[in-house]
Amino acid sequence: MAKIFQYDKPFELESGEVLPSLTIAYDTFGTLNEDRSNAIWVCHALTANSDVADWWPHTVEKGCFLDPDRYFTICANFLGSHYGTTGPLSINPATAEAWYGDFPKVTVRDMVKAHQLLAAYLGINRVKLLIGSSIGGFQCLEWAVMQPDFAERAAFIATTPR
Repeated sequence: MAKIFQYDKPFELESGEVLPSLTIAYDTFGTLNEDRSNAIWVCHALTANSDVADWWPHTVEKGCFLDPDRYFTICANFLGSHYGTTGPLSINPATAEAWYGDFPKVTVRDMVKAHQLLAAYLGINRVKLLIGSSIGGFQCLEWAVMQPDFAERAAFIATTPR
């Protein structure tokens, strides 16, 4: 079950529009070690959710790629997702109804800025690996540009810079 991070301050989008607050749904697997050096951040694809084990079978298992005995894996739903992070199905506090088509346009940079807030909340200043596919890969590319020292390594799957 996803955890919820609530950011109760205005969140300015790249467009200049402002969300009055931000909710981010995320999942974690494994345990963060004492020196916080075993974190892996997974940015999911467009139709996925924050439960990596749900959509990427046999990766979050003992002896596998995202072994929870070795790594602390974080995956957060991106801004605009309908899996618990603020998006078109969220309630607009100004109208007390769902945003639907009135939800502001968001960019990949906005998605990364939201994830950076979550990373700070979790005390994650650096990850061993930043990995993503499809729109998740675009987030990884943007994060690497915005915060070059965040990831020791990055893996981009089904992603291109153009």
